[in-house]
Amino acid sequence: MRFAARIDTTPSTTTAFGLQRQPDSGRADASQGMIPASSPRAHVRSSAGFSTGLLDRQPPDRLTGRSTIPPMRPPGEAARTPNRQNNLSTPVRVRCPHCASVIKATDRHAGKRARCPNRSCRKTITIPESTPPTDLTNGPECPPSSGLQTLRPGKRPAQAPQEKADQAAGWSAASPTGRIVWLASSAATGLAVMLLAAAMQPGAVDPLPDGATQAAAAETERVLDYTADVGPFFKRYCLDCHEGEAAEAGLDLARYDSVESIQANREHWMHIFDRIRVGSMPPSDADQPPDEERERVTAWLDHALFYVDCGQAPDPGRVTIRRLNRAEYNNTIRDLLGVDFEPAADFPSDDIGYGFDNIGDVLSIPPLLVEKYLDAAEEISRRAIVTLEDRQIRTKLAATELEEDGAVYDGPYDSKIMVSRGSVSTTFDLPAAGEYLLRIEAGADQAGDEKAKMELRAGDRKLAVVEVTGDRTPDVYEHRFEAEPGRMRLSAGFINDYYNKDEKADRNLLVKSMAIEGPLGLPTELPESHRSLVVSSPDEAVSLEEAASENVRSLLERAFRRPVSDEEIAQYVDFVEMTVERGDSFERGMQVALQATLVSPHFLFRVETDKRSSAADSRHSLNDFELASRLSYFLWSSMPDDTLFDLAEQGVLHEDAVLAQQVQRMMSDPKSYALIENFAGQWLNLRKLETNDVAPDPETFPPWDRQLRDDMWRETELFFASIVREDRPLTELLDGRYTFVNANLAQLYGIEGVEGDEFRRVELTDGRRAGVITQASVLTLTSYPTRTSPVKRGQWVLENILGDKPPDPPPVVPGLEETQQANPNLPLREQLQIHRSDPNCASCHVLMDDIGFGLENFDAIGRWREKDGEFELDTSGVLPTGEEFSGPLELVGILSLRRDEFTRCLAEKLLTYALGRGLEYYDKCTIDDIVAETIDGDYRFSALLTAIVRSEPFRMQRADASED
Repeated sequence: MRFAARIDTTPSTTTAFGLQRQPDSGRADASQGMIPASSPRAHVRSSAGFSTGLLDRQPPDRLTGRSTIPPMRPPGEAARTPNRQNNLSTPVRVRCPHCASVIKATDRHAGKRARCPNRSCRKTITIPESTPPTDLTNGPECPPSSGLQTLRPGKRPAQAPQEKADQAAGWSAASPTGRIVWLASSAATGLAVMLLAAAMQPGAVDPLPDGATQAAAAETERVLDYTADVGPFFKRYCLDCHEGEAAEAGLDLARYDSVESIQANREHWMHIFDRIRVGSMPPSDADQPPDEERERVTAWLDHALFYVDCGQAPDPGRVTIRRLNRAEYNNTIRDLLGVDFEPAADFPSDDIGYGFDNIGDVLSIPPLLVEKYLDAAEEISRRAIVTLEDRQIRTKLAATELEEDGAVYDGPYDSKIMVSRGSVSTTFDLPAAGEYLLRIEAGADQAGDEKAKMELRAGDRKLAVVEVTGDRTPDVYEHRFEAEPGRMRLSAGFINDYYNKDEKADRNLLVKSMAIEGPLGLPTELPESHRSLVVSSPDEAVSLEEAASENVRSLLERAFRRPVSDEEIAQYVDFVEMTVERGDSFERGMQVALQATLVSPHFLFRVETDKRSSAADSRHSLNDFELASRLSYFLWSSMPDDTLFDLAEQGVLHEDAVLAQQVQRMMSDPKSYALIENFAGQWLNLRKLETNDVAPDPETFPPWDRQLRDDMWRETELFFASIVREDRPLTELLDGRYTFVNANLAQLYGIEGVEGDEFRRVELTDGRRAGVITQASVLTLTSYPTRTSPVKRGQWVLENILGDKPPDPPPVVPGLEETQQANPNLPLREQLQIHRSDPNCASCHVLMDDIGFGLENFDAIGRWREKDGEFELDTSGVLPTGEEFSGPLELVGILSLRRDEFTRCLAEKLLTYALGRGLEYYDKCTIDDIVAETIDGDYRFSALLTAIVRSEPFRMQRADASED
C-alpha cells in the first residue's frame, strides 16, 4: 500500500496520520508537487557530495517544472530573455537495440550516451549522428514506471524568502501518450536536460516539445564561465578576506579563475558552497549580497561541482585496500576455524570514517595492532590445532619440592627417605582427559625376605604397588594411568617397613624425584577446527610434503578467499617441513603454517586485484571471488561460505538472478545479524550509548543505569531486525506503531502488562510514539546529561533520516550556555530563540530547531512529559518547507511523507557501508537507480539490498592509471 497525494474515486482508508491510503500509487504531475524519483537527476550534494535538498528547494515553475531562478549574470547586467526560436532543434527518435523501446531526443544530442527509460532495460544507448525515420507502428510499448514519487509538502507558505536553492527535483511533464523526463540541476537553477525520453504507445507520435521546454534544454547546455558568471561576486564579497598569503583560514580565492580549477579542489569548494548557501559567508558584519545574487552563485557552484551526466557509463570509484576491522576479524576467525572466542577484543579501536568503521581510507595499522596480530595468531593456532606439545604436561619435581607425610627424612642424593610408613606427594594440573605416565626415581635399603614396596596413589585411588628392586642408587619406575582433566594429587608411599635390631637390618624407601607426562598421544575426539585443518597426516603411504600440501591448500583458499597458486602453497609447506625437521610434531608444523597465514596481508586485508590501464577512467568488473567477499563482508561482516565459493568457482555469482537469490539466502542466515549490529549500530549512532558522550545524570534521571542503557539499545536493534528479517517496508523505521520491550523498558514507557527480562513485541496504542525517532535510545543519545537538546535531536533527524547534514557552526558563534547564563529563568525554547537571533546561527538553526521542539515531550532518557520543570512545553513547529506540526506524532507523520528522501538517505548510508568508501558526486546516478529500484520493490529492505549488490560500484572497480 502506498500513500498518494491526491484523492480519486478509488476506495481509500484513513491512516493514523490523517493521510489517504490508496491501493494504487499512481503518478502525480508537477502541479501536484511530486518528484519523480526515477528521473535521472543530474545533481546531488552533501558532505560526501550528496543532498536531497528537501529543506531548501525553491518551488518549481508550474509550466516547465524548473526552478524560477534566472540564469547567472554579472552584477548590474540586465537579465536577457532567451531567444527560444534559436534554441529549436530537429527531433529524432531512436529505438533501443536491447528492448526496442523508442527514445525521443534532438539532433543536438547526436553522439552522446543515454540510458534507456524502460526500467526493465536501463541499458546505455548512443544517440547516432543521424537517424532515419523510425517506424513506430510495430514497436513494443516502453512500459511506464510505477515507482511512487516523492511527496511534496501539503502546506507551503506563499513565499519562502530565505530558502536557499539547492537541488531541483527532476520534474515530469505529463502528455497523453508518454512523458518527458528532465535531468534537472541540483540547485533550482533551471539548468536543463540533455536527454528527452518518452514511453511511446504503439502507433502514436508525441507532440514536439514546446518553446519553453526547448529553451530549458538549451540553457542546460550553456558553457560555465567563471570570469563572467561568478568572478565578480567573489571579487566584491570575498577577496577582501580571502586573498594572498594572509588570507583568512588559509583560503586564497584569488588563485581560482576557472571551472577546472574549482573542480580540481572540489572538497574545498564544497565547503565554500555550503557556507554561501546557508548564509554564513560573507559574515554578518560584512556587506551582504542580495538573496537573488546569492542564489545564482550557489546555483552556478552547484552545477560546476556536482553535475553528473547519468547517460554516461558511471564511474564505479576506487575502494582503498582495507584491513579487516575488529568485528570482521572475529567473525572471520569464527567461520574460518570454528574457534569460539573473540581474539580482537583487545585490539585497538578502529577509526571511523563517513560514520562507519569499515572505511578503507581510515583503517590504519598502528604498531600496537601489529603486535596484537602476532599474539592473536599464536593463541588462535593453539586453540584450533591440537598438538602433543600444547596438550601435554611434562613436569618433574625433585624430592625436596615434594610434600612429606609420616616418617620422612632427608636422605642421600637429595632424596627423601621413609624409615617407616610415610609418603611424599604433590599436586598436578592435568590439561585434558587421557593416559598419563607417572615416573618415580626411587631406591631402597633392602632387608628381610621381600623387596621394598612403593604404593602409588592418585587422590584416594590406589594406582599400583611397585616393587623397588635396587639399592640406594635410584632407578626410574613408571606407571601409566587414565585421568580426567583438573587438579590431581599424586603420592608415593612406603608400605612394607622392616626392622631387625639384632641383625641390624632396616628396610627403607628413598624417593629422589617425581615426574608426570601426558596425555599420551592425540585424543580420539579431536575438535572440529583440528579435523578441518589437518585433514591429512604423514604416514607410510603419504609423505610429509604431500600431507602438508593438501592441508595448506584448503586453508589458504579459504583464508585468502580466492584460488591460490602452487608457489604460494609451497611457501607455507616450507613452514611445516622446517618445524618437523627441528624435532617438533607434524601438528606443531601446521600450527606454524596457520600462524603465518593469519598474519599474511592476504588474510588481514580485503585485496582486490588492480587491473592497471593507460586510461585513468577505465573500469573493470571484480572477479567472482572478489565479489563473493564484498557480498559476505557487507551482509555478514565475515568471509564467504562454501556456497559463495562454489558459485564463484563456477563463474556465475555476478549474474543478477544469482545475486538476488544469494541476498535472500544470506539474510535468512543468523550471521546476517552482523548487518543489524554493525550497520544500524553506527548509522543510528547507537554505539555512542556506551561512550562518555552519552551519560545522563542518575540524580536528575534516577531510572538511568547501565541495564536501562542496554535495554534501550536492544529495543532499537530488535526493531531494525524485525524490518530486515521480515522484509518489511523500510519506511516502518519512520512510522512503525510497534516496538520491543521488557519489563524495565515498559516501565519507562508506561506500558502495562509486561513482566520479566525477555523482550517481546508490543503495539504502540497510546498516541505518543511511532518509529525509531521516538525510541529511548535515540532520544537519550541526542540529549545532554541534565537536559534535552532540540538542536541535537533536530540535527540527528536531518543527518540520519533526511540526509541533509547542516554545515559546522562558525567558530565565532557563542555557545547556548552563554545564552542560558544570561537568561536562566526562560524556557529552553525561548533561550534558543535568543541564541539563533545571531544571523550566523539562524541559517542552520532554522533547519534543526523546530524538528527538535517537536520531540520535547520526551525527556533526556525518553520518558514522556508534559512540562519541562515549571514551564509548559510548546512542541509545535514549522519546517522551512512550510509544513506545520504540533507534537511528536504529527512530526513523524510529516517525516513519513518524506519516504523517498529517507530511502535516498538510507541508500547513501548503506552503499557507503557496503563499499567501504565515502560516496562521491559521481555516485549520484547509482543512488538514483538504487532508490528507484527500492521504490519499485515497495520499499522492502530486500529490494534495497538487492539494488545495492547489483549496482555497478558494488560489482566494479575503477582501475589505476598506468604511469607507463
